[in-house]
Amino acid sequence: MSKSTLPRRDTRPGGRNWPLLLATLIITGGSAKTSSIVMLAVTLALRGYKVRVFDFDHQRSASHIFCAMDELPAGHGTIYDLAHGAALDECSVPARYLVAPADPEAGTEAEYEEIENLSVVPGSREVKNFDTESALDGMLQNWFRELCDSYEGDDDVWLLDLPASLSKWVVSALIPFQEEDEVVPPALVTSKEETDLKATFEELADMRANLNRHSRRRKTEPTIRHILMCGTPTPGRPDSEGDRTVESMKATYGDSFELHRVRWSTVIRQQHRRQAPVHAFGASNAAPIEDYNKIATALGFVDQNPA
Repeated sequence: MSKSTLPRRDTRPGGRNWPLLLATLIITGGSAKTSSIVMLAVTLALRGYKVRVFDFDHQRSASHIFCAMDELPAGHGTIYDLAHGAALDECSVPARYLVAPADPEAGTEAEYEEIENLSVVPGSREVKNFDTESALDGMLQNWFRELCDSYEGDDDVWLLDLPASLSKWVVSALIPFQEEDEVVPPALVTSKEETDLKATFEELADMRANLNRHSRRRKTEPTIRHILMCGTPTPGRPDSEGDRTVESMKATYGDSFELHRVRWSTVIRQQHRRQAPVHAFGASNAAPIEDYNKIATALGFVDQNPA
């Protein structure tokens, strides 16, 4: 199939003013949510899309990998400040990766390289206070919808790295999702995460029903179309339990959803320590780069910068 006939994602569905929204979410800890956000963000940016990552997780792993917390000026805004009325530009920084760490003995500072087309709204530990705050101020729950409604920029896609829950904080991120937007669950191929994936579907359905039951505004419609099966076995790393889980997931979801294999790889596990995406230090044919390129194409993000 030629690039001209590939399905192309509409980054302004229905002519709306805010970008396409994609979020990684599964109700389980230790999955591949942040790894998937990082890989998709860089892949789309390299394909010519203007991407902004929102780090909703209080652990701030995406912010760490993209060096969004390093040398952040005192008082610079984070996602917590954004939720409390700060301007988007005041809470965003260019995504970077670490080229060379600081060497105090040599008197050299850390060196970074910016990633073109990619910015980050840094995470904050203070988001743990949001649920209590929104219980006292119900309007606070709509902060992200209000941000979308008032957006006047030229971003193509906003990627949301969500923590493993459907807390009020996470629900606030999902409220503006329409049917064209998408939640992409990345599930490690273990029996536990397959079970957690089922719970994620159930909790999302309950959330939609609760939010839409009495809503007079546009409906909240976070939609799942694609599922990432992460850490799938390879010839060099066989895993019978992983193979069984892959087959079980195909039987359960294969007829209704598009399933994608993300092969087990040592290189993707180095992103956090290196503070850099695989693209910055891995081979061009590294498994994560190949796999997430296929996923980006399946999501409709055709390369706008073909060689």
